Amino acid sequence: MKEFYSDSTAKVYYDPELDTLFLEYIGKVQNDQQFITINTAVLEAFKSLNTQKMVADIRKMGIISVNSQKWVVDHLLPGMIKHLNGKRLFHAQLLDPSEIFSKVSASHIKNNSKKVDEGFDVMQFSDENELKTYLRELEEQ
Repeated sequence: MKEFYSDSTAKVYYDPELDTLFLEYIGKVQNDQQFITINTAVLEAFKSLNTQKMVADIRKMGIISVNSQKWVVDHLLPGMIKHLNGKRLFHAQLLDPSEIFSKVSASHIKNNSKKVDEGFDVMQFSDENELKTYLRELEEQ
């Protein structure tokens, strides 16, 4: 594991076994600035890697503002897609089905991400093992 960012709210790390960049929220996001700081670290880490896979574990994220959701669609996802230079981005979200606020934010990002790139979709999982199986299957393609 290579760690790129860590604070009391989130950590950003690369898992070489799954060839995937992870953003794991370990606490609730306090405001837009904190969200943008964390996700800017995600984008910088992604650009330094040679992977097409990124997972956001948002089970503990809490609610994020419409501005933060818009930032993902306007900056984070396009920046990742541009870095891939024509290769496909595989983005997944790990959700807690009982955590309604992060689920609503995740759904808005998923729905709006369709505008980012043709054929792009955000996969959503509530089971960590299913997510890891999906990531391993991508390796085999």
